[in-house]
Amino acid sequence: MVAGLRLGRYALERLQADPHFGIEADVYCPDQPPPSCVLDGIQYSSGCTLGKRNIRHHVAEGVTAQFCKRATGETLTVRLRTELVARAVEEMKARDDEAGAAIIWAATDEELVEELAGL
Repeated sequence: MVAGLRLGRYALERLQADPHFGIEADVYCPDQPPPSCVLDGIQYSSGCTLGKRNIRHHVAEGVTAQFCKRATGETLTVRLRTELVARAVEEMKARDDEAGAAIIWAATDEELVEELAGL
């Protein structure tokens, strides 16, 4: 969930989009937790929700998200950096969920997020 919080916040800042109704998200991730919990974080931080129908889940490997600023149509495609996520998962297994989440929370945007050309 923490990774999703970070992705949603990153997208709002990069696109200079208004939360809730000013942004849409297409999230590509597995359909099982823990990776699917990224959807919860993106909903919370961006304001995209299933009820407003401005977030869509697509079953896929890894975690990638495409955000669209509704006012301009500008898009941003991002992916979680696998090295950092793997380190967080190792810490979760060795200690607990909070220890893994702390790694994600403490990472810089550059350490956590990779911008892609598009889907």
